Amino acid sequence: MTARLTDGRLGSRPSPLLVEHVNAIELTDELADAESFVLIDLAHALMLTRQGIFDRRQGRAVVAALLMLLEGDTRGLLGHSPEIGTMTLHIERYLERECGPGGMDIQRARSRIDQNATGLRMADRRGSLTVLRHLVRLAETLLAASAEHDEVLAPGYTHLQHAQPTTLGHYFNAHYWTTSRNLSRQRENFQRINESPLGGAAHSGTSWPIDRDLTARYLGFSRPIPNARDAGMSAMDSGAELAAALGLTLSGLSRCASDLYYWSSSEVGLVRLHPSLCGTSSMMPQKRNPIALERIRALAGDAAGWSASQLGLLHFASSTDADQGYVRNPLPAYCHETAGAVALLTEAIDTLEIDEAALAASAARNWSATSALADDLVDVHGLSYRAAHELVARLVTAHEDAGAGEQLRADLVAKHLEGYSLERVVELLDPWTFVRTRTSSGGTAEVRRKELAALADEDLSRHRRQLAGLESSVDDAMALLLADARALLDA
Repeated sequence: MTARLTDGRLGSRPSPLLVEHVNAIELTDELADAESFVLIDLAHALMLTRQGIFDRRQGRAVVAALLMLLEGDTRGLLGHSPEIGTMTLHIERYLERECGPGGMDIQRARSRIDQNATGLRMADRRGSLTVLRHLVRLAETLLAASAEHDEVLAPGYTHLQHAQPTTLGHYFNAHYWTTSRNLSRQRENFQRINESPLGGAAHSGTSWPIDRDLTARYLGFSRPIPNARDAGMSAMDSGAELAAALGLTLSGLSRCASDLYYWSSSEVGLVRLHPSLCGTSSMMPQKRNPIALERIRALAGDAAGWSASQLGLLHFASSTDADQGYVRNPLPAYCHETAGAVALLTEAIDTLEIDEAALAASAARNWSATSALADDLVDVHGLSYRAAHELVARLVTAHEDAGAGEQLRADLVAKHLEGYSLERVVELLDPWTFVRTRTSSGGTAEVRRKELAALADEDLSRHRRQLAGLESSVDDAMALLLADARALLDA
């Protein structure tokens, strides 16, 4: 069996501290994604054979051993000793056992730099696809909720104060568009992740006649990263971009979760989270704690630092892949946690218990439709915009000073609004009248809500098609890789 990679140059066993705090960290991440590293080797071996860099006999032996590794107990066949080093070195030893010295030639025409960068991108790509799938499901749930609750009156807030009436359907449609933007961000970032570093070698390329387009195609990448140096080093910035996109996604989720969190409080009581998504107290038996929403909010706060930590690894102009290699790659876990948060919000909305009467009552509260009265003063009576708003503000204050609350008084209306009957003011302040008269594009009027629903349906169909295309491109590539590997053995 071959010596350790370091023996020839260093003549020393690695320090136990180096093994524990460097090698083991790198190997643990790679073992979690062992299949990708075997697929990378399989694509590389097939390419070397097709290009005549491996003769047919050597190529068939290596490909057969890699297929056996892929279809068997990968970890058991490879071993997992961090003293040996990274996954690539474990695979080399395995191929030497199975194929003899010729198995060690798997590393011909490449470096661990481009190999590891390819493995990172395959892991990040898989995580990104998982997030995209969950976001599409959330988008579907939001539009279903929007349709179901299209005519449920609801309060709108700014500064956590009643602002203007809306409908719950219009509210959920608004969160659809946030989700749509996050789908677009994830997909656009996926396109930049989905470029192959393989074949960049250490950073200058290789003299061997390799076909980088072929290995990129076998592994489901859209193309090779053009510059060999960029392939293994500078292009690591895709991880920081993915972390930023995940942070923005969680920020959008948190805004919706925070609304539901507030609305579900025992003080407000407009909605209730399904009990399966709640927890209770170890001391207070009456508690119904919205744990799912709290998880989303907490994770969004944590995610604010994800991109910063990735940018920190790119801090020097002379940075190499080592900055990334010697810390754990957190991006697959970030993707997993983000997908989980998306799934939690999807289920929360899908199973939400809604008190329509309480929502309608809240929508009519705290003078929430008074901007309609101010608009009428401008439109019908020719007041300036600011004068109209000042007049309505004084009317509200007069009712509060008189202890009338929100119960309109004819004498106060007559004093502050010349030419208005009590009945006309009541009509203007009706929340449904307000909702139905917001006729501008994107507004709450029925015709506009229907337009928004149609636009969102069309937009979601586009996202579904694009996701299906990304998934099929990766699946088709894997199928081609395995088919060509088996065809080589059968020939």
